[in-house]
Amino acid sequence: MAAEVLGEETLLSDSLDIDFDGLADDLAAFSNDEIVQQALQRGVDLKKYGRELEKELRSAETESVTQYVENSQQVVDLHKQMQECDAVLARMQEMLLGFQADLGGISEEIKHLQDESLSMSIRLKNRRAAEERLHKFIDNSSISPDMASNIVNPSVNDAFLDAVLNLSNKLKYLQQTTPAKDGSSLNLAPAETYAGRSLLPELEKLKVRAVGKAKDYFTSQFNAIRRPKTNVQVLQQSSLVKYASLMRFVQTEAPSVAEELRTVYVECMGRTLQNLFKSYYAQLLKLDLVMATKTNLIAVEEATLKSMFTNKVNLSKRNDSFSLGDREKIMESIESEPILLHVATAESLKYPYEAILRSIIKHLVDAATNEFLFVIDFFKTNPRDTFNRIFGRTLSLLLENLENYLLNCYDAVGLLLMIKVTHSLRLVMQRRRVPVLDSFFDRLSMLLWPRFKYVLDANMRSVRAANPRKLGPVDLTPHYVSKRYAELVASIFTLQGGNEAMGIGGGGESMLQHDLQQLRTEMVDLLERLASLLPSTKDQRVFFINNYDLLLNVFKERRVMSDEVQRFEDLLMQQREFFAEEEIRGAFPRLISFVVQTEQAINDANSATEKGSSSSASAGAGAGSATSISLDEAIVESLVREYAANWRSGIQQINDDVLAYFANFRNGTEILKQVLTQLLLYYTRFQDIIKKTWARPPAFSRDIVSTATILLEIKKYSRSF
Repeated sequence: MAAEVLGEETLLSDSLDIDFDGLADDLAAFSNDEIVQQALQRGVDLKKYGRELEKELRSAETESVTQYVENSQQVVDLHKQMQECDAVLARMQEMLLGFQADLGGISEEIKHLQDESLSMSIRLKNRRAAEERLHKFIDNSSISPDMASNIVNPSVNDAFLDAVLNLSNKLKYLQQTTPAKDGSSLNLAPAETYAGRSLLPELEKLKVRAVGKAKDYFTSQFNAIRRPKTNVQVLQQSSLVKYASLMRFVQTEAPSVAEELRTVYVECMGRTLQNLFKSYYAQLLKLDLVMATKTNLIAVEEATLKSMFTNKVNLSKRNDSFSLGDREKIMESIESEPILLHVATAESLKYPYEAILRSIIKHLVDAATNEFLFVIDFFKTNPRDTFNRIFGRTLSLLLENLENYLLNCYDAVGLLLMIKVTHSLRLVMQRRRVPVLDSFFDRLSMLLWPRFKYVLDANMRSVRAANPRKLGPVDLTPHYVSKRYAELVASIFTLQGGNEAMGIGGGGESMLQHDLQQLRTEMVDLLERLASLLPSTKDQRVFFINNYDLLLNVFKERRVMSDEVQRFEDLLMQQREFFAEEEIRGAFPRLISFVVQTEQAINDANSATEKGSSSSASAGAGAGSATSISLDEAIVESLVREYAANWRSGIQQINDDVLAYFANFRNGTEILKQVLTQLLLYYTRFQDIIKKTWARPPAFSRDIVSTATILLEIKKYSRSF
């Protein structure tokens, strides 16, 4: 009971200790509870209901304690197991703490290893950089046994060349007095390093050995050039140019030895070329076909053209020295191979001197080109000086040979061809861009042009000083002097290319043009002197026409186009007019004289009328004044009847004369046409005089021959010629 009372009091005291702050919230929460709402709806007494719940709770508690007491052993076992689990967990915790401590130590150790690894990497990198520089230094300075053996070995081959080039590079490296630019000497001058001081004397010994060996090799090869039947170009390419870098080593390390070798080569090659060209020229000179001698001039006396065994003139000697013929074809083969001596000798061939000179200079041009390129490839330094020393004697020999030949050369055409050949081969050298023979070509021109001038002047003097009576008989046919002159001038203009295209080259074109003009003047004067030996003026006209026609035909055949041709055409036309006048006067002398005299009288009367008139005369006043001239009708009638009776025979005589005087068909046709045209003009003027004199046709007008009839007759002769 006491307990119950105590419980109630406690409950009361607990109930009195109520937090009224949250009461409103609790009431609101319980009012929403489903069980509370059901109890309130049924009208349950809460105090009673609370006591019932309290009773039930006490009963449940008592039952729970009873069950606990009944299961106490199991609780003890569970407690024991829980303690064992706590012990196991404690040991695991201790173990994990140990692991944690160990992992901390390992982390420190890894960090230390990382620091050590980084340090070792830096040291390795530095050592590798040092090794690379030292490796370069060793490569640039050290000598392998094989390299030394190749240098000392007596044979000269590719291995020796590689060893020498390697030695040269090592010498250059160790002789540097400043640090190497590639850093291989570690900021030290290679010459000041211990290795440099130790190795340089040994390298110098090898250098001396290599230079001596190279000198012996090159000297033996240079001497081989002078041996008979040596193919110099093959030797140069296979034994010298191949080792040009070896020569460069000698020039760098032993300049005096290199200069000595250059002197030996110059001497050997110079002698070889001199002997080669000397022998080649001597053999070619045996093939020389002499085209002209001292007596081969334009105006040469006939006695020099006669054969030894007869008094007849040898026509073959008249024009060959002046005719170009096939000799111009040499310009189409300027760069062809030189003359092959064995072939020419076997076939007994002969060549004019310009062909010989072309072969010599072509051979020289090829040799000079090859040699100059070789000197550049092999010696490198001073190529022009080396070339001049090699070819000096050869060029002097060729110039001397040419000069000696020119002393007795009188071939004007050949000299012009030589000038043109020389100029063409100069252009060949210019196209090859090897300008080493310019002075030689200049000296050739200085020899050829003066000699050509001398020969041309000799021909001009022969024309000027010629005695017409010693040049053979002069008849109406072309004189041989004209043929020689025409051939010479045509050959010159063909080679020259005409006045506007001065194609000979060499600088003497203006001189040549002036000389040709002077020669033409002298030739015309000589033809006049020759024509003066003929008895009649008419024969002289025929002589001039035939000679001028010959000149123009030769020019036309050679396709010469120049001012000289035009001047001779003017002279020919002038002589044709003179001949036509002479021929008409010979066939119809009275008619021609009457027309000329009557027209002169009419002109004189017209002039007098114009002077006496106070007013200006009109242009047609002269025609009316012709009636003031009185003519004898009997004379005019006789002229008309004479012409009507003889005009056909007169034309026939003119035709016969033209056929007899002029053998050239074209020339005869033109002259006949010109003569008959002139005759028709005179007869037309005669008819005009009759018409102006008589207002009414006179009784004899029925005998006047019509112009149409004369034209018809003229056409017959034009077709028959």
